[in-house]
Amino acid sequence: MAKSKPSSPAKSQSAKSVESQSTKTASTVNFIAPPIENTPRNFKILLGIIVGATLIAYLPGFQNGFVWDDMFYIVNDEDLRKVSFDNFYKLISDFYLGNWHPLTMLTYYLEYTLVKDTAWVYHLNNTIIHILNSILVFKVIEKLSKNFLVGAVTAVLFAIHPLHVESVVWAAERKDVLYTLFLLLSFRQYLKYRDALEESGKTQWNNKHLWFALVLFILSCFSKGMAVILPVVFLLTDYFLLNRRNLIQIGIEKAPFFLISLIFGLISIKAQSEAGANATKVISSSYSLGERFFMINYGMLTYWLKMLVPANMLAFYPYPQKPTGVIPSSYYSSFAGIIVIALLVYFFGRRNKLVWWGGLYFLIVIFPVSQVLPVGSALMADRYFYVSSIGPLMLIGLFANYLYQKASTNKAFPSIATIVLLAFTFLSFRQSTKWKDTLTLFTPVFEKYPNDPMVTSNLGWYWFLKKDNEKAKFYFEETHKTNFKTADVHTALGQIYFDEKKYKLTVENFEAALKLKPEEMKNLHWMLGGAYFYTGEYDKAITESQIALDKSDNKNQFANNIMGLALCKKGDEVEGRKYYEKALSLDPKFADPYVNISTIYNHQGNHEKEIEVLQKALKVDKKAMTAYKNLGVAYKTQGKWQDAIKVWEQGAQMDAKDGSFYYNIGLEYGQHGDIPNGVKAMQKAVARGDSNAISFLTVRGIPLK
Repeated sequence: MAKSKPSSPAKSQSAKSVESQSTKTASTVNFIAPPIENTPRNFKILLGIIVGATLIAYLPGFQNGFVWDDMFYIVNDEDLRKVSFDNFYKLISDFYLGNWHPLTMLTYYLEYTLVKDTAWVYHLNNTIIHILNSILVFKVIEKLSKNFLVGAVTAVLFAIHPLHVESVVWAAERKDVLYTLFLLLSFRQYLKYRDALEESGKTQWNNKHLWFALVLFILSCFSKGMAVILPVVFLLTDYFLLNRRNLIQIGIEKAPFFLISLIFGLISIKAQSEAGANATKVISSSYSLGERFFMINYGMLTYWLKMLVPANMLAFYPYPQKPTGVIPSSYYSSFAGIIVIALLVYFFGRRNKLVWWGGLYFLIVIFPVSQVLPVGSALMADRYFYVSSIGPLMLIGLFANYLYQKASTNKAFPSIATIVLLAFTFLSFRQSTKWKDTLTLFTPVFEKYPNDPMVTSNLGWYWFLKKDNEKAKFYFEETHKTNFKTADVHTALGQIYFDEKKYKLTVENFEAALKLKPEEMKNLHWMLGGAYFYTGEYDKAITESQIALDKSDNKNQFANNIMGLALCKKGDEVEGRKYYEKALSLDPKFADPYVNISTIYNHQGNHEKEIEVLQKALKVDKKAMTAYKNLGVAYKTQGKWQDAIKVWEQGAQMDAKDGSFYYNIGLEYGQHGDIPNGVKAMQKAVARGDSNAISFLTVRGIPLK
């Protein structure tokens, strides 16, 4: 470790004070072990422990997929799909889910350009940044404490603590690890700048380390707005650890940092406001000021308790429910726990100011997410403890150093350290597996908070994407039993009900979605038009389709198709066909307009043209099921029943669940005297659950299999 430069008189006085405190402590306790030196060998051993344990702890993360906000940041973010100046500009200028973090978005942009949505690459990069952060934690804490073991214990705990899994293994939390990287680099540069002040004691505006610290601080703010707390941490460090008591002088010195904090703070407030993440009104109406005070204390205390005993970690910790009209008693009793922690920090801080620094550091860093100003729907989150944990973990490092030096615990220290290392690595490994997918992530939360809408909606989306409409509908309907109404959930429910041919419920949900977010959900108008069409409200279908066309400059092929359907149903097939043809001009591979045009030919009795158009539909889309059915009927009308059977067999092969194809085939065989093949076809229809085939065979006493 580099030797310190000669101290100024003021600094020397501070050093003597610290030495006298250490001497006083040593006189009352029997210490036998000398401090561990920061040698190259010891640092290499520490580096090996950090890298090895971290990679083991986060190994499951490399097999995990994308979950939760990953869908918005990576999987479904259209701005990542194409390398262009416009997309680049959007990434660095737009707000994402209530945040403005252009540097974070640029890392996603680079990754997606290189590896698309290969999830393990994103998880690996997060892990690498986390390892770098852990090393920087050692550098900073070792510098502040002037003790290798304190810095090492703090860094190792930071690297493997289970509460940090969320920040590292969740791809969407790149902002957390990235802003921490630049924040710690800035902090380290500031400490180097402080070393240069020891001779003069005055601000050195031309010192490169001060400006390096400022640039790195700006990069940290570009990664996540939470970085704005760093100047206050500088002041805390100056006052308690660096013996700089002239608040005016150090305040002026930090003026550029505070100016940057103010700018990014205002941007963060604007981003949160536009995203609707500011929950002040909702929380204030649900909880009294006194209840909110105790809830904040509960969250603060829980972080400290989970730091010591990392158990019952969840992806989501909602605000408390009030079944009896008041919050649970545990929230009130938490205030006593906070008082105990505060007294302990104060008492031990009188002996070692590092204790005061650690406690106040946590309070400063956690404050923006302590829910003093409610943001989002969670009372607390594991990820909030990522940066704020450095202070409390350092206190554990100080205690570990005490045990190491104390005669009665020195021999047991290696065993204790090994047990903690293995235990925390195992717990982080297990916690990493919970982030495999949305189901593994939110099922434990659902078991504890089955009525929370955030939990049920996420499980609903999981099953919706898995195309399990029954399970998706269950969770979405559970979500809407509360006051939690979102346009996205309404839209998903509308689509599910549409598939179930419950068109009135489809209309209700689509209308609700448009009412909640009229601009964001503007593409929903054509879908609402389609739902109105199937409820027989053709005028409303035309109105909604026209709105969709107006909002898309007449370039929405789906709206054109719905408009054509509604007009034809009202008897205007000439005008309706124009819209079908417009839809085809916009998307020649869109099969529905071909099918609808064939219906016009069918009404005209022109089956040759009907067949010709239906064949075009199947050419552009081999999965156009209606085209198979209608084409078979058209062949049958012409007396070409063998061709009809061939087409229906093709349809049956394309859709393994639709039994109507085999039902029609069975009827056709039967009408032409081929009873054995007719029965076989009917039995195939039964196997696919076709109710008509079941009735047909049952009435005639024919076995269903």
